Amino acid sequence: MEDLNKRTAQRIRQLKNTLPAKVLERHFLQIPSLRNKYSERQKELYVEDVGYHISYLSESIAIESHALFAEYVGWLKTFFSTLPVPESDLILSFEILRDALDENLDAEMKPISADYLNRGIEHFKNTHPLINTYITDDNPHKEIAEKYLNLLIDGDRRGAAKLIMDAHQNKISVRELYLNVFSVTQKETGRLWQMNKISVAQEHYITAATQLIMSQLYPYLFNAVHRGRSIIVSCAPGELHEIGARMVADMFEMEGWDSYYYGANTPKESLLKAISEKKPDVLALSATMIFNISSIEHLITEVRNEPAFDRVKILVGGYPFSVSDDLWRKIGADGFAGNPVDAIALAESLIEKAEAL
Repeated sequence: MEDLNKRTAQRIRQLKNTLPAKVLERHFLQIPSLRNKYSERQKELYVEDVGYHISYLSESIAIESHALFAEYVGWLKTFFSTLPVPESDLILSFEILRDALDENLDAEMKPISADYLNRGIEHFKNTHPLINTYITDDNPHKEIAEKYLNLLIDGDRRGAAKLIMDAHQNKISVRELYLNVFSVTQKETGRLWQMNKISVAQEHYITAATQLIMSQLYPYLFNAVHRGRSIIVSCAPGELHEIGARMVADMFEMEGWDSYYYGANTPKESLLKAISEKKPDVLALSATMIFNISSIEHLITEVRNEPAFDRVKILVGGYPFSVSDDLWRKIGADGFAGNPVDAIALAESLIEKAEAL
């Protein structure tokens, strides 16, 4: 079944460049009034969106996870809930895509594609579009997090930096700032963008400013006793969301590890060379976008196939792994951690078990 799923996913990927425009044309045939209503830019966005549908669908099928495609569909419902696009149009778009794929897939592949899309359509119909804030009442530094994010939304990077440095001077640890301010405000930034409350430009500004402010705290990361252990932290090839991975690398440093952080979109060949040279105890890989899971899976396979890397433990993290509970196991990792603290605990545990053998 796994081989059939992967072949189905591969065939769907091959249709990504040609099928979206055909889906749009069929949509116009079913609702002729839309042809004149849509601007050229709206037509471009429609085709682009269908391309994303195909990317997320194919990836979810490849790793046999209905949950991931349902999560993507739920994300779409929230995103479009604040836009002047009728839900019926979005549902029709998925239905047209389903039927178009049915015409282009082999007989054994059709039921798989239809099943994922039908479940996705039902999820879209039944899910609620609202998402609760990530800056919750149980956050011990909720006030700082809210003020920090508001300053950055207003474009006041200096004020945000001063807030963080003052908090650190007032005995709030770097660890607490990472977990209770930076991490939650990054998630909240994504939520605000998804709900069209901030622009893409603001989202990028907040992320870039946070990375700069984190760098100002870097001199305070090296207070722990050196452990003699090392970790390579990297994003998947193709993955551009890097701030979470950097937090993981920094917090391992706080625990006395030597961390080697390789950032966003690290080519597979470069990462394999780094593993060979650094000989880390742990390799930590991050993906935020669901369609980058295959890149991580392929990388893990190459690491596993290299006898010299036998002792390296592989951890994964990021949004998709929190949605699909056993995804980390499916792609061959040794474990998944939802935050830096859990990542450190899991890495220590895996190494200790290996040393005890």
